[in-house]
Amino acid sequence: MLIEPVALSDFFLSFFSAAMIIFTAALYAALFAWAKFSKRRPAYIGAWLAYATLLGCVGIFSVVNHFSGHWLLLSFTMAVGYAFMPHVIWHLCVATHGDETEHSHQPGGRHD
Repeated sequence: MLIEPVALSDFFLSFFSAAMIIFTAALYAALFAWAKFSKRRPAYIGAWLAYATLLGCVGIFSVVNHFSGHWLLLSFTMAVGYAFMPHVIWHLCVATHGDETEHSHQPGGRHD
């Protein structure tokens, strides 16, 4: 439960860490997708570095905002769960679009 409000001096750090959480989460997902498409090892390493940065930002955000108890557990659970989301979304996309290559396009825009 949030008991202690954020100090005014920590407002910028709270704002900056929240912005970095959004940025590093998007970077992680983008690098992961690029790594899957290109099958390049540096992209995988970049994706995991972005995720490690995301964890650090979540930690800073939790400390600055005085998270404890359930809020701290919720922050940790969301950060750990986000590690698996690009994998799940990738498998979902492959499963739903995998059979599109088997269908051939016919003249007149008709599909099999």
